[in-house]
Amino acid sequence: MKKKVLASLLLSTFVLSVGATSASATTAPPVKTTGDAGFVKGDKPETTKPEEGPKDPTVVDPDPDPRPEYGGVYVTHLPNISFGNDNKTSLNTTEYKAEWEKRTKNTGAEEFYMPHSVQVADVSGNAATTWKLTVNQDAPFESADKTAKLENSRIRIYGNTFTSSAYSATDLAGKISGVSLDKKDTATSAAHSVIPVVGDAETELKVLADDEAGFTVNSYTNAVFDTGYLEENYTAATTPNAEKYEGIKLNVPAKDQSQVKVYTTNLTWTLTVEP
Repeated sequence: MKKKVLASLLLSTFVLSVGATSASATTAPPVKTTGDAGFVKGDKPETTKPEEGPKDPTVVDPDPDPRPEYGGVYVTHLPNISFGNDNKTSLNTTEYKAEWEKRTKNTGAEEFYMPHSVQVADVSGNAATTWKLTVNQDAPFESADKTAKLENSRIRIYGNTFTSSAYSATDLAGKISGVSLDKKDTATSAAHSVIPVVGDAETELKVLADDEAGFTVNSYTNAVFDTGYLEENYTAATTPNAEKYEGIKLNVPAKDQSQVKVYTTNLTWTLTVEP
């Protein structure tokens, strides 16, 4: 019992002693040091799958160069659009659906298909940067033997979904814009936008733009030409083959008199960056 009391007394004495020492301590004046970090424009970005952020997106195989770039703003994906070779001629104005675009990963080792999209990556490091991506069609669809044209046929876009690696979809409202889907043939027809052909009254179609200065710095921004796009629906396991979809269609009036031929055209994409 004496040992227990002694231990308790020694502990009490120690605590009191420490308390007395602490009360007499003084604090030296604080001293400041510095830290610094400087930045330059980032390297040419990789191409990634359109995915909702904020997160680091999945890298996919890149487009062939050259791709539009100015001031650290890069176009990292542009689509080739195919409507397939099984379209039946018709007596009426007819719309033909586009086929999903083939995308690959790991140098072609993994393939999947998804709706067409465009992607812009901003490593400008400039809080004043805004940009816009537009498209037009160089000439009407023409047959390989140059004997037939689809003079009045136009590519129509019926759907649009924005994604960003830095923001959730709800954060993009009022900051990112694209195809306006403001045209209708009749009051009940589906709203759409039209890719103009050179010589049309409208000279270009805006497909993706940063409308707020600096908003896209250090991020990927995508426009997927389909309504309600979800990245998890398009993988090597779920979409291993091309299918036709509602997001892009070729409108062919009967007066174009489509023949049993393969028709092609070129699309020109233009990136405008400010300042």
